Amino acid sequence: GLFVVADGMGGHAAGEVASRIAVDTLFAAMRARGRPASARDEAEALLQAVHAANAAVLLEAAERGTHGMGTTLSAVMMRKRAAVIANVGDSRVYLISRKGLAQLSTDHTLVMQMVERGLLTLEQARTHADKHVLTMAIGTPGVLEPQLLHAKVPPKGRLLLCSDGLHDLLPEEEIEAIAKTPDLDAAANGLVMRANQLGGFDNVTVLLIEP
Repeated sequence: GLFVVADGMGGHAAGEVASRIAVDTLFAAMRARGRPASARDEAEALLQAVHAANAAVLLEAAERGTHGMGTTLSAVMMRKRAAVIANVGDSRVYLISRKGLAQLSTDHTLVMQMVERGLLTLEQARTHADKHVLTMAIGTPGVLEPQLLHAKVPPKGRLLLCSDGLHDLLPEEEIEAIAKTPDLDAAANGLVMRANQLGGFDNVTVLLIEP
């Protein structure tokens, strides 16, 4: 299956349009490619679908004359326990297993660039004033270089896709504890409810996958 979280930006209306176009285009592009013959083909198909989504949002923004219209995009293609992941922006993909919670995706943000260069610690990045400044998004001009990676989900493991409305508010220890709730729907709803209890300052989108 194909699973996607897209968090729009550029104002409510523009962000909603950008995220819808990105998701619809991604699904249409993957359907058009048919069933890939190998994991490598699947990864290439997903990468091309992300680029198609980017082109579609850029075209819509140009036609509307909408400055700053764009969206994050975290997509997972699951085949049994094997996942191909594509990520653009600061929505996240986590692996939840008996070993704990592990962030698989990398945030495309200014502060993460600073962390990688040794200018900030992760702890400093969490409270930095520029933590929401994206260095890459679907629909923004410039070179798009989506992160592409592979992951294996162990038995009883889960993948969590979420917008920054969740990971901004909940510490990873709490995300892990709630995401391990045995019932999948209860776990997803619990994450959203907890983020809202802590302020719910942004859209909170959560998708849990259990192969």
